[in-house]
Amino acid sequence: MMKIKSSLVALIVLAAFSLPLMAHISVNPRTTSDVGVHHKLFFIRAPVEKAIPVVELGFEVSEEWRNNGGDVNSFQHVPGWDLNVEFDDEGKVTKAFWTGGEAPRETFLMFYMSMNVPETPGVYRFNSWQKWEDGSELFFNEPRGEGVEAPFPTVTVEEGNPEDSAPAEEEPFLSAGVIHVGSAAMALLALAISLVSMKQRNGAA
Repeated sequence: MMKIKSSLVALIVLAAFSLPLMAHISVNPRTTSDVGVHHKLFFIRAPVEKAIPVVELGFEVSEEWRNNGGDVNSFQHVPGWDLNVEFDDEGKVTKAFWTGGEAPRETFLMFYMSMNVPETPGVYRFNSWQKWEDGSELFFNEPRGEGVEAPFPTVTVEEGNPEDSAPAEEEPFLSAGVIHVGSAAMALLALAISLVSMKQRNGAA
């Protein structure tokens, strides 16, 4: 019985630390009620999806986002990474990507940017991609849904009080390329610890 419980705890711990690596690229906060607000802080986050380092991460700003009053104002400076930006005829950012750095396995990249939120509520797509050290690439440009392997990130802009806007998924100012354990992983770890404590109490009794 002890072996079964020990194996269960081991599986829970393993799952906890595997959760972040199963995620895809996201633009955060994914939901905001700051309609039309300028200079709101967003960040793009991407786990390394393979056993080899990521050497490029990028995203596109949709025409819908730009036409409805959205824009990208500025980007976080990340030492070791080169920022590349493309613009449309009106001077709005259409594409941004980072090169020149390297993110090893079991880490994730996270870059901050200041953006203007569209004045029209809606679900806005941000086609994204990663490129690895061996030259392979993966584009996240598919509509979200069951069985989709590479869904594009979205930001949902809702009507409402800006003070009620959903918080960013992570605390700000985390460094790019650090091992991440999310809230779901912490919950699983807590469950594992509870199982161990329960077994110890039963044994003592």
